[in-house]
Amino acid sequence: MNFLTGVYAINAPASALNNGEGEEIKATVKAIRVQQREYPYVSAQAVRFWLRETLRRYDTDWKASPVYRGKGNRQQAYTEGDPITFWDDDLFGYMRAEKGASLTRVAPFRTSTLVAAAPAEIVEDFGVMARMPGDPVLHAHEFYRATLVGAFSLDLSAVGTFTNQDRAGFRNLSDEQQAYAAEHELERLPEHETYRLPIEARLARIASLLRAFGRLEGGAKQTLHCTDVSPSFVAMAVLRGGNNPFMHLIAPTPQPSLNAQALDEALTAYQDDLYSPLFVGLRQGFMDSAYASLTERGIAVIHPRQAFEAAIHALWQHPEWLE
Repeated sequence: MNFLTGVYAINAPASALNNGEGEEIKATVKAIRVQQREYPYVSAQAVRFWLRETLRRYDTDWKASPVYRGKGNRQQAYTEGDPITFWDDDLFGYMRAEKGASLTRVAPFRTSTLVAAAPAEIVEDFGVMARMPGDPVLHAHEFYRATLVGAFSLDLSAVGTFTNQDRAGFRNLSDEQQAYAAEHELERLPEHETYRLPIEARLARIASLLRAFGRLEGGAKQTLHCTDVSPSFVAMAVLRGGNNPFMHLIAPTPQPSLNAQALDEALTAYQDDLYSPLFVGLRQGFMDSAYASLTERGIAVIHPRQAFEAAIHALWQHPEWLE
């Protein structure tokens, strides 16, 4: 099993990208408390929502699955659960009941929580609404200044590959969908109870996802803080196995910096598992001190969007990585 695995960073200069439950008149941000220090974070669910919305806005090829609500007062929502037709069911996974059986798919695309690289002070902004007669309406909200770091991984062999094994996460297709797969001559791997889309279709879905990652949009309180949530830094490679050797590339310091020792260790310890070059994207003005360390190691540094394009190009050149 081969994975496109990486780490990325978002520059949040004054932001409130993912809010908590709130306290009376105050909107609070999500944060992890470690002793007396706080690390603002953005949930993985929010990141996945940003990606889906970015794809919906900008990618005319992307086929999003419809979403249904449970009947009555049931707190339930689910997608169509058709990974052959809908690209997000394929890449993001699903779970739904189907005539007494449960259809589930483990998502090939995995994302972590985005967490501040270093502790950050969460400040409170106090305001009033006073554009009307009478007493003003008071309100407040929290925000922070931080570098948010997250990891991602894409199981290349699982994209466009649908199993029908009788175990949780691996019964992907209904009886009707299996019949459709057979009728449309999807590749069948009977020893694994699996149907597979053509390589061109699988690569097209991967390309859409990675391009959206490069131009990621979203986040709460954008009217007040206008934060660009597209990656300011990304480092990724195709590896054998699902471990992520790049988790510690961003040093846990208030000013973002590259941990060159962690980079050397990752490239050395995982050299037998690396199939591709390390694709690195870095925006000018963010973590500029990293340029010297990267170029000294012969690593080309380009814009994050270009880094995702370079990874897409490499995947098209090496379809065997998807086997």
